[in-house]
Amino acid sequence: MTENRLDAPANATHFIVTRTLRAPRALVYKCYTDPKHMVHFWGPRGSSLAECRIDLRVGGVWRVVWRFPDGSGYGYSSVYLEIDAPQRLHYRDAPDDWAGGLDGLPPVQLLTTLELAETGHETTVTITVRFLSVAERDQAMAQGFVGMVNMGNDRLAEYLETLAAEGTA
Repeated sequence: MTENRLDAPANATHFIVTRTLRAPRALVYKCYTDPKHMVHFWGPRGSSLAECRIDLRVGGVWRVVWRFPDGSGYGYSSVYLEIDAPQRLHYRDAPDDWAGGLDGLPPVQLLTTLELAETGHETTVTITVRFLSVAERDQAMAQGFVGMVNMGNDRLAEYLETLAAEGTA
């Protein structure tokens, strides 16, 4: 397993985080698209997913709400723009109460592409996050966005190791 690698070109509106995991691509894809897996790794350490809904179709909503030990919570919604199983998911931000579909969405603020490439018994996860401007990207990075992506990758690697140890991978 490799560590997270960050590529954040100067004057670019995006950053890219790459991580190689010891697991087949089909399982890694399932972890990103099935709430029963996602609850084990998505979000910061110490949090839990109080809500995790995934409507895995173009125009479908992906909604999560984290709960923290102090009782606070944070939620967000995304809408799938492209699904190419098991190698690619492309999604964007959406209002929290979005019912689904692509028509009528407010202007995009954040675009994310998740790509999975399998080599032997490993899968390389490449997450590209695009913002509207370099300033917005830099602000998100300064506020810890990359750290959250890295933590999710670390937690996913640990979860995959648990599945392998249990023989359920």
